Amino acid sequence: MSEFWRHYLSRLWARPKEHSQSVTFTAELRSRHPYIAFDATLRLWRQDNDEAATWTTRQRITEWADQVTAKYCVTQAGNAENEINTRNPYGARIQLTVSPQARIAAEAILKIARETALERLKQRAELERIHHLRENIYSRPDVARSYWLYHHPDRPDELLTIRFEEIAEKFGDVGESRSLVIAKVIDEFLGQIGEGERRYLLTQLGQVFSSYNRPDLAERLEVP
Repeated sequence: MSEFWRHYLSRLWARPKEHSQSVTFTAELRSRHPYIAFDATLRLWRQDNDEAATWTTRQRITEWADQVTAKYCVTQAGNAENEINTRNPYGARIQLTVSPQARIAAEAILKIARETALERLKQRAELERIHHLRENIYSRPDVARSYWLYHHPDRPDELLTIRFEEIAEKFGDVGESRSLVIAKVIDEFLGQIGEGERRYLLTQLGQVFSSYNRPDLAERLEVP
């Protein structure tokens, strides 16, 4: 037998090499919101028929992909799929889909979250405004008068009928301004120490006022 025929027959009778086979399976992968999941189709390739190894790889891929999708809302399926297929350490390909029910539920949750965040911002702004009115306006009769007249320039006569001092007193009872609280604490402390100590502290306080270019305040302390 010639060399040509020997080579031809050896190739004909030789066992063909096994090619890689693809395995496709489906799974549910978590999303950022509980009870709302991605529908995933996963495809991996294997070189042999080792079912146990294939099952192990399948579990690892599913668990890894589940950790990735858990960061995403189902409305971000494209982004989640891109990250999975870009970072996938197992060589598998994963396609994510979202059922209409899951998308509707996620969009409802996102809408509620937006409305809640907006409501919190409104409440915070309202509280800041109330705090400003209480601390800087209603607790100071002179400022309160100016504030009222600014908003009612056509009703100056009514300005004389509003008891701004009583209003300021009421606000002081409910929650005094920080400046007034500090003043009362200092007054109480000065009333509990001796005359010499009081004179010394008032002198020191007068020097502090003068160092901040407020000698007029130092004079009002009336330190003999």
